[in-house]
Amino acid sequence: MVQLQVVPDDRRERARDRKRRRFLAAAGRVIDERGLAGLTMQAVAEDLDCAVGTIYTYFESKAALLAALQAEAVETLLASYRTAAASWDPVLEEGEGLDPGLRALVHLQAFGAFFCAASVVLADEFHLQRLLLSERPPGSSATDQRRPMAVLERLFEIPRSLVDGAVACDVLEPGDTLERVVRWLAALDGVLLVDALAGVDRHLFRGQHHGRALTADLLVGWGADRADVEVAASHVDRLAAVGPLAPPPQGPGYE
Repeated sequence: MVQLQVVPDDRRERARDRKRRRFLAAAGRVIDERGLAGLTMQAVAEDLDCAVGTIYTYFESKAALLAALQAEAVETLLASYRTAAASWDPVLEEGEGLDPGLRALVHLQAFGAFFCAASVVLADEFHLQRLLLSERPPGSSATDQRRPMAVLERLFEIPRSLVDGAVACDVLEPGDTLERVVRWLAALDGVLLVDALAGVDRHLFRGQHHGRALTADLLVGWGADRADVEVAASHVDRLAAVGPLAPPPQGPGYE
């Protein structure tokens, strides 16, 4: 009698995850080559030379595939931020250290500077993040339309906590935190597009310069003192001199 070998659930799950990641990598290549409009299940199947039906056993629709790709991109961006932020506090503690209010402004501007740097260093992931805030999700069902919100909520977690922390320190006036974060990230996504015109005027069309200035102006508009914002910006310059603001992410899954 042939003895059937039972595959442990964790091994089966790892195998399934590897195949799922292959589909996501292929979808990313399709977007790179053809744009979002060119992303179809058939195109992904052709990239991997597999049957279209196989993909549907992992992703129920194109919308689900894109949402999974964007979720992975957001997690990579957040992992990069956490890697950078872990090295900031020791630098900011040098000398007499900073009072809580100024530290809150430094971390807000450092996040903005990270976001700008990530647009270059993690360009593919950043592009997928930008699509979340600028493109209507594919698919017409209510589930398809709601799907990106879970990814957006994950993207908003860190900037929301930073804004709330600054309000708690009385350096920003109280306000609708989520609305502020949406305005902030969407504005950064937009202003960073001017990099495409660098060939026309490299001095005028500097996306990262305008992005950092945009963050400073928003903080002042939300109640921060302009002088404090400028001091905080000088500390961000210090952080940038010590190490990259958008480093390769570290941690589980990023070795």
